[in-house]
Amino acid sequence: MSHHIQCACGAVQGEVSGEPAVQVYCHCSDCRDWLGAPVHAATVWPENQLTITKGADNLTTYARTENSLRKSCKTCGAAVYVVHPNMGVVDILASRVEGLKFQPAMHVFYGERMIDLPDALPKFLNLPAEMGGDGAMG
Repeated sequence: MSHHIQCACGAVQGEVSGEPAVQVYCHCSDCRDWLGAPVHAATVWPENQLTITKGADNLTTYARTENSLRKSCKTCGAAVYVVHPNMGVVDILASRVEGLKFQPAMHVFYGERMIDLPDALPKFLNLPAEMGGDGAMG
């Protein structure tokens, strides 16, 4: 199975194959600053499952840290995905993955949240231990 992705104007397009490794709500300040939103609906995939088929030269990279290379369209400015090179994954905005039902498994960086989301999902203050965090819940 594959899903089409694209920026808001269609200048950047791609395909992501298989299923995401995990889907999460991210509350980190980096995501909030980049997206201008209080919460990021993230779908995380192994990096080799993403292929940009059009407009790779139209992507710009914002590297606030070396751990998150944020890719946006130069034409429309829309955020498209984030490369996490030290983890070997890409984080594609759920709204960019056509036909994928967003089903988050947890909240990450809940310790940095702007808003409370009252649901039954696990709320990690940073990341679960298996993702490199301390696993602390909040």
